[in-house]
Amino acid sequence: MRNVTRVSRLFEASAVAALALLIAGVSSPLKADSVTESKALVTFDRPVGVPGKVLPAGSYMFKSLARNELVQVFSADEKQLFATVLVVPEDRPAQSADVDCFIQLNKTRADAPQEVEGLFLPGRNTGFQFVYPASAAHKVRN
Repeated sequence: MRNVTRVSRLFEASAVAALALLIAGVSSPLKADSVTESKALVTFDRPVGVPGKVLPAGSYMFKSLARNELVQVFSADEKQLFATVLVVPEDRPAQSADVDCFIQLNKTRADAPQEVEGLFLPGRNTGFQFVYPASAAHKVRN
């Protein structure tokens, strides 16, 4: 019984500490960079894949948010959300940051749509590399 009480007290103390950290994080003022967003309208002439979704040919609004840790993919009119994707920073290839937005697509099997690998917005030296689930790493790429 003594061990159960110790574990219970340890759990309660951990829960209280976690709650205190959560409250401190929620009550802190927002910084301007955490609420800013960047976006770009991108048109594809064939289906493409993003993590968890295949997008038919068409125009889509890509928006970065959450301190550039997420990219959301919307319809062109921004009324329908298709995907929310985890991203990591990626240095822009040797092109000028003033170049319009561009998308990097990777090679996939002939019978599969190309996947969006990276998104680079104008005026930024760092872009976004899309994070795919580990199960996608075994796909055959040409």
